[in-house]
Amino acid sequence: MREPIQLITRSLRIREFAMDDAHPLYSLTRQPEITDILPDWRMSMEQIRGFLTFVIGSYARFDPEDVRILLAIEHPETRQLIGWCGVFPNEMLPPEEREVAYAISKDYRNRGYTTEAVRAVVAYIFDHSAMDRIVAIVKPINAQSRRVAEKAGLRYKQTLKLSDGSDYDYLEMHRD
Repeated sequence: MREPIQLITRSLRIREFAMDDAHPLYSLTRQPEITDILPDWRMSMEQIRGFLTFVIGSYARFDPEDVRILLAIEHPETRQLIGWCGVFPNEMLPPEEREVAYAISKDYRNRGYTTEAVRAVVAYIFDHSAMDRIVAIVKPINAQSRRVAEKAGLRYKQTLKLSDGSDYDYLEMHRD
């Protein structure tokens, strides 16, 4: 039997999503601080449930050669879902690349939680996959997100214009 993924950090519990997360996740996706940067997360409750069904099903199919994983960030004291972090393909990048992506509630920003989550998830992926490199793409207007990526150990390489016509700062981290 497969052990569920659970990462315990100094301040957080990073775990697999569950269907009980539908309402809290829906609430997070109502925050303009998240959806202004990540408009694809503007989902209806029905879409959230379908999305969670897909995400939860993906845990049993984790492939170290083709990483696609999204985990819930939970505050351990309140047991409240406060964000997410994952590593997966991005259709705007070459198919072999995997992007680390993350978001956190406006109520939990500027406390180091997102950086802590990114570090933990990236370390997990490097320990449990064949990946040698993880990238991040960040819109230049999103200085906070770039700061998170850099504090987590990703290094700026260049600014790219991607298929959506927007410029993105491209950062990467190699397995050490």
